[in-house]
Amino acid sequence: MPKPVFFYSNTFLKYDMGAQHPMKPERLLKTFELLKSYGVFTEAIELAEPTPATAEEVLQTHAPDFLAALEKVSSGGRVAQIHRYGLGGGDNPIFRGMYDSALLYTGGSLDAAQAVMDGAKVAFNIAGGLHHAHYDCAAGFCVLNDCAVAIRRLRQKYGRVAYVDIDVHHGDGVQELFYDDPTVLTISLHESGRTLFPGTGFVNETGSKGGEGYSINLPFAPYTTNDVWLEAWRTGVLPLLRAFEPESILLQLGADAHLRDPLAHVCLTTQGWIAAVQDVMALNVPIVAVGGGGYNMTTVPRMWALATATLAGLTLPDDVPTSYAYRSDMPTLTDHFDVEIPAKEQSKVEAFAEESVSEIKKRLFPVFGLSK
Repeated sequence: MPKPVFFYSNTFLKYDMGAQHPMKPERLLKTFELLKSYGVFTEAIELAEPTPATAEEVLQTHAPDFLAALEKVSSGGRVAQIHRYGLGGGDNPIFRGMYDSALLYTGGSLDAAQAVMDGAKVAFNIAGGLHHAHYDCAAGFCVLNDCAVAIRRLRQKYGRVAYVDIDVHHGDGVQELFYDDPTVLTISLHESGRTLFPGTGFVNETGSKGGEGYSINLPFAPYTTNDVWLEAWRTGVLPLLRAFEPESILLQLGADAHLRDPLAHVCLTTQGWIAAVQDVMALNVPIVAVGGGGYNMTTVPRMWALATATLAGLTLPDDVPTSYAYRSDMPTLTDHFDVEIPAKEQSKVEAFAEESVSEIKKRLFPVFGLSK
């Protein structure tokens, strides 16, 4: 069987929305360098160069006029009412070369999907996971929806594909693009849309037409901790994922549910988050793993490196190698502190999660023949 494949290029760093933008391309470089310091790119994991997606591949997911507008403005051209395409605002400022950069990160996810289809048990594209992009517009730092493009590639071989999203923000773009498709199960664990962008992802968003029951959302209250998050995932959602019996999985590894992330309010640690990754891995089906959100430069590299190693079947020493240039900022892969929240908040997050799970069981367990 082919080795796990990790797609990476420093050209990924050109997807750069500016010094003041929260999504820093350095998080990709720091993750790559951390993994390299552990020496994983030798016998354990194959390192490969990504290839840009073609316009034809992207047009299976995105509107032609949107792609044309993106290409024009990224080379300095002008497009009337460009904001209707989600471009030019604070979330998605236009920069020179944006079109080519988006094609490259999307191509990385396509390459990872193809590697899995060719026999790899797992393939990685940490530059991907940009799950907010819609059919005809960019949104939430995401220009092209590489997740959806890669899922369409996986569907060329696999009859049932599951999308599992553990980013703290709802995977709205992916859900929307497969909302009526029963061959793609979309799952998103996220902070509630009541308190966080994009304001969607409620339990009653379950799909439409033939896809009714194949969109699963597990929203959480702010300050949710590991135990509550994992219990809700394992009792409310994981049974549905198992019942779907996916033939492959696209796993979106957004690292922004960590308590130190500046853009959200969920209080996970690295250990709690990685436990869900281990649960997905235990299903023993081919996995395409992509990046996603994550805006703290000392947590994201650790979480993605740990997820990469875990999915590749490696156990890395917790102490980061002394050769790693940023070791002083992140001396260990895992967190070494306890998370405590006030008892009043704890009761709130528990009640919120219990309500979410109860509603999921009522609405979706019968679809998959599961008892409540």
